[in-house]
Amino acid sequence: MADRIQRLASLTKYIPYPGIAHAGGQYLLAHYRALGSEYSITALAPDNAANRAASARSETEDVRLLVGEGVFRTGRWKLLGDIEAAWAGSAINRHVRVLARNGNLPWDVLEQARIIEFQWSETFALAGAIRSRLGATPLIGIAHDVITQRWERVAASSRGLMRGVYTLAAHRSRAREARDMAHLDTVVVFSEKDAEMVHRIAPATRTDVVAPGLWEGGSDYTQQRTPGARSVLFTGALGRPDNESAVLWFLEHVWPTVRQHVPDASFVVAGGGPRRRLLRAIEKAPGAEATGFVDSLDPYYEEAAVFVVPLFTGAGVKFKTIDALLRGVPIVSTSVGVEGIAEASEHCRIENQAAAFADAVVSQLLSPAAGLEAAERGARWARSTYSLRTFADRLQAIYADVAG
Repeated sequence: MADRIQRLASLTKYIPYPGIAHAGGQYLLAHYRALGSEYSITALAPDNAANRAASARSETEDVRLLVGEGVFRTGRWKLLGDIEAAWAGSAINRHVRVLARNGNLPWDVLEQARIIEFQWSETFALAGAIRSRLGATPLIGIAHDVITQRWERVAASSRGLMRGVYTLAAHRSRAREARDMAHLDTVVVFSEKDAEMVHRIAPATRTDVVAPGLWEGGSDYTQQRTPGARSVLFTGALGRPDNESAVLWFLEHVWPTVRQHVPDASFVVAGGGPRRRLLRAIEKAPGAEATGFVDSLDPYYEEAAVFVVPLFTGAGVKFKTIDALLRGVPIVSTSVGVEGIAEASEHCRIENQAAAFADAVVSQLLSPAAGLEAAERGARWARSTYSLRTFADRLQAIYADVAG
């Protein structure tokens, strides 16, 4: 099979598999499926417990785990390793960078590849070493988000010493991303907003915008909704600071007002990995519950009267917002929660102040008709924009163009 189609080497932080819990992994699964008819894919990822477990469930024909070099390779010093990676400009962890620096990457795979891609900005840190050795091999980076923007937002929302720490992290990330993007033939991003951010960081680097493929077709979620529902829904990987702070803000500043006006309303927080602080806040809030990790979000969307995206930090397109759009669930979001989604203002309520956010949620709970109409229009638009067929056609065209 490897002789029939071209080889694609994919350097990635995670190995995707059906049912993977986080949005980036879900994107990568669709990405591999979209390119699978054109390329024989080898996934190259750090050797760790999560990727070893994922390898056993992966659809990818060829998975190679990179056994790094140095004191951080065992994961025993993970916190120190993460701090060092942040200091290096939010690069992939040092034990993998040392592997590249010492010339110990799996060159047998890389040298045979027609194209080499780098999933997530952190892996772009390997592009310089590969460019130095392989010269003209096309290199494509997929920026799931632009890390510099994430640090800039965290800095803007912080105070005192931590504001300075995050500002320094943003500065080092910008320098690292600019240096690494310069080695790439193109950077694939998921929105025009991210394309503009890449252009500011690395003006000479080509960018291509690809709307992620999230809609398989066939299901009409709007016909599965529960009439008269009073459930408010948030979904996400709750171990991520952006999601945790979003839920905490909603619980403190919005939820009391919602419950005051709609006493039987419930707030469902669906996702794995919540820390103790967040669990305590949810337990104390009347009508709120945390589901923990769930195999399927379908039942929660069916019960939801409104989906909330109270994010103020983070970067990139929020897949959770697109998912809710596709399902025809009315959405109340901050500006950050809908950025990169071209027609969000036509299909979602966008509020950045707590009082207005609460009013929008209450209005949807008490008078759902108008919100449902907007949500159904949004679903039709999203299913066209984020269809898997459109995504695959666009991605294949970009790779063919870069390969020449």
